Order: sequence, then structure tokens, then C-alpha cells
Amino acid sequence: MKLIGIMGNGGSGKTTFTNHLEKRENVGVIHIDDLVSEVKKKYFRMFLQSKENNTTENTQANPKLKSGAKKFFYRNKIAFNFLMKVRSKLIEKGLNRKIEDFEKSGKDLIVIDDWALSTHKKLYKKLNCIYTVERPYLSRRKGIQERDALTTDELKVCDLPYALGFLKRAEGENTEVITNNGTLKELQDKADLEYEKLIGLSFDEKYSCKDKVDVKSAVQALEKNTSRREFSEQTK
Repeated sequence: MKLIGIMGNGGSGKTTFTNHLEKRENVGVIHIDDLVSEVKKKYFRMFLQSKENNTTENTQANPKLKSGAKKFFYRNKIAFNFLMKVRSKLIEKGLNRKIEDFEKSGKDLIVIDDWALSTHKKLYKKLNCIYTVERPYLSRRKGIQERDALTTDELKVCDLPYALGFLKRAEGENTEVITNNGTLKELQDKADLEYEKLIGLSFDEKYSCKDKVDVKSAVQALEKNTSRREFSEQTK
């Protein structure tokens, strides 16, 4: 079993990358935001924006913090580090439980998706590979604004931890940078390639033709060639 992490700015394509991996039966995916949303609703209600400002499916599941509170924590390194320590501690049990459940179910690959992955110190050391997903700013901004209904100012605040260097891309051995140029198919192909490098393909995946061959077209071509051959023989 291998444990890998996916990190990067909001809207970079982390969820798209991990969701494609999750289509495989032997892959388990943990989105840290799902755990954080439970913590927010339980312990940080007074810091959350009103329902009227959480209008998308994503922000209803994981409500936005009030702009003033977010600016305070995201602009100050000491405050940010404190917030991330609290965040990591509060989700630790839930995260470990999910990892254990996937291990017991026999998953070959467990993927953890979090924009602040490096703040989980204990977990970070256990990861077999860490990916940083990067996407050009304009396309990333458009994507996250559509997903979370963020204003440009809200997006800039979200980007502060990376912009100020509180969070950095993973570097060193067993790290990769995945460049997302905004093409869904290209990002999914990269996810497939990384899966093959990490786990390898099963016999069925190596030799299955169902996704590579258009069976209907192949049958039609065969029938057409057969008809031509029969006609040719009759006219001799």
C-alpha cells in the first residue's frame, strides 16, 4: 500500500486529479476539506459567512470563513501557523480513521488531497510521494470563482499563504510538479501516468481493449470488407 499527497493552490486541479484516480477500485481518496468542513461547522460557526454567501454546492458543504477573519490569519505567518496547527489537530483522528479503513479494505493506493498538506507534520513524513498541482493564474481564477462564487478580492486572500511563502511546493525526492494547462483530458492522462508509475497496471488494464477499440466500427469495417470480397469473387 502506498500513501501519496496532492497539494496546490485552490482551483489548481487537485480534486479533478484525485477524482480521476478514485475511479479505480484499488484507490482510496481522502479530501481534507470534507473533514475540515465538519470541524468548521462544529467549532467555528461564529467565523463562518452567512448562508446567503455560501451559494454553491462546494461552499454549502464547506462554508467560507468571514473575510476579516480569513485576512487576519492568512496575512500573518504566526497566526496562520497557529490556525493550521489547530486545523491539523482537530481532523487528525478522522483522517487516521479513514486511512485505517482504506488499509483494511485492501486499497493499493491512498490519496490525500489538501491545499495545506505540508501543515500535517506527522502525515507529511509518511507520504511515499507528494504532488504539487499548478495551473496558470487566469484559468485557475476562473475555475475557482465558478466553483465557489468567490470575488477577485476573496481569491487573492485565499492565495496569500502561497504568495507570502507560508506554504511552498513540495521539493526533494519523491516529489512531482503536475502542470495543469486547463485541459481536463490532459490532467486525467497525467493522473493515469502517475498511477502506472506508482502501482503499475493490472493484467486486465494492460490487455483490455474495450477503451481502445471502437468495436462497432470494427465490425462494420469487417462486414464491408467481406461484402467487397464476395462481390469480387462473383464477378470473376
